[in-house]
Amino acid sequence: MADKKESKSLTTNTEPLGQVPTTIPLGQSTQIDLSWMPEDQRRALLTDYAKGALDVSKRAQELGIEVSVLRSTLGTLGETTKQVAQDGNSVTLTHVQNSQFGRTEVIMGNTDAATAGKLSRSQTGERDWTPYYVIAGIVALIVIAIALGGR
Repeated sequence: MADKKESKSLTTNTEPLGQVPTTIPLGQSTQIDLSWMPEDQRRALLTDYAKGALDVSKRAQELGIEVSVLRSTLGTLGETTKQVAQDGNSVTLTHVQNSQFGRTEVIMGNTDAATAGKLSRSQTGERDWTPYYVIAGIVALIVIAIALGGR
């Protein structure tokens, strides 16, 4: 029985062991007939097919992990928000995640900020340059004062 389950791979049940398959399964009911190709070309094509199938499988697992992590994070945030709100407290939880799917921004809570549904600049990852401008202004004033005082 295990042999029949493994028959969905690149080999078919009708080919002797060690012989290069003459078909490539493209789906549950679709195949490409390679019987017209020389054996070395079939072997190369099947090698490329197997590598591609492994790459697709690896990518699907990576994406599945990302989806699972996001689902878990959102579930935890949702439960925490619900519990805090049920205890009679105000709560706003935000979460920003960049992944292969893009950027996900979430705001949960029972406050006006959560109801507005808008992330602050720091929450979106933008740098607040105001402190740098203030420091640069102070340095410029000091330099001007020194330049004018030296006259």
